[in-house]
Amino acid sequence: MTSLDAARATAHELGRHHRTAGLRVSLRDAVGCVLAEDVVARAAVPGADTSAMDGWVVRGPGPWRVEGTVRMGRAPGSPLAPGTARAVTTGAALPAGASGVLRSEHARRLGDTLLCTGEHAPAPFADIRRAGEEMQPGEVLAVAGERVTPALAAAAAVAGLDELRVRRPPRVALVVLGDELVSSGVPAPGQTRDALGVALPAALAQRRAEVVEVVHAVDQLDAVCAALERGGVELLVTTGGTGHGRGDLLVPALERAGGRLVLRGIDMRPGHPTVLAHLGATPLLGLPGNPFAAIAALLAVGFPLLAGMLGEACPAPVPQPLAQSIAGAAAGTRVVAARHSSEGLVPVQRQSAAMVRGLVHADALALVGCGGAVAGDLVDTLPLGW
Repeated sequence: MTSLDAARATAHELGRHHRTAGLRVSLRDAVGCVLAEDVVARAAVPGADTSAMDGWVVRGPGPWRVEGTVRMGRAPGSPLAPGTARAVTTGAALPAGASGVLRSEHARRLGDTLLCTGEHAPAPFADIRRAGEEMQPGEVLAVAGERVTPALAAAAAVAGLDELRVRRPPRVALVVLGDELVSSGVPAPGQTRDALGVALPAALAQRRAEVVEVVHAVDQLDAVCAALERGGVELLVTTGGTGHGRGDLLVPALERAGGRLVLRGIDMRPGHPTVLAHLGATPLLGLPGNPFAAIAALLAVGFPLLAGMLGEACPAPVPQPLAQSIAGAAAGTRVVAARHSSEGLVPVQRQSAAMVRGLVHADALALVGCGGAVAGDLVDTLPLGW
């Protein structure tokens, strides 16, 4: 059985070999996407020396002769002569020859003469934003593989860019396997509501994956094989049928379809019966059928797989302190749903491979080694993000 660390690395590498195509989108649409190429500034920012304050742009020591106004949004006009000043507002481009900006609250005007009050004579280039001090043409603002934040979109805009090249979100087909599953109402004895067909599309969307189809299949080999025949997608995600029992048909269906296993089984509880495979040119992530186990496996190995497909680095677990001791599994990694408190992480109640109740109040999944962990220890966590 593959260790969790090795499984995460394998999933990320599999994703890297199936990277999605790049496309150009507007800055507004790029927010949240992953860059497919570096963002390079086209313009200097600011494009000219500009005023950082309302007041007077001056040249040389005072007093100064007032000779007009610098208009916002217009060219700065003729050079400023020695001993002269012009009224200016914050952000206006300054004329050549400016030596500083005298703030309005530090100035006093007597007719056409401008004086500074007290000890407030402007130092050289005081309150002037120098041309190009924020960025220069050709400067790299962000590199491929970074996620576009609102701040990066704003920086790209002031740098003169209208579009960014980003990775197209992977199109995903979700195949839900199981005779016992029903999609509405109160299940009868022996039946179970399909929780994963409801939850996984939203969870996958958190990582910029788009579920374009949800298919349900009963536990018959022909039905499972037919359900795996999905076109027009970059990733297949299945739930259920990943174990070794007589009714677990995912791997037999893959073998019949000519698929190739990359890994089968991860040394984690819950979530150990997880499958990674190639089906033709499409990667396949087979999640367990139990809801908590499936969500744990999705965060642990599915998100690294998607990161690779988008050209991102493998997401690293986040170390956080425990407020309570947690026992480890007999072997491998125990995955524990936990919530934040002022003292650290606290395990939630009502959690097992088949339960989802505890996840409602959880913030993260704690990854606990087989030796367990005690209060105060730092443990790796996978943030749930919802």
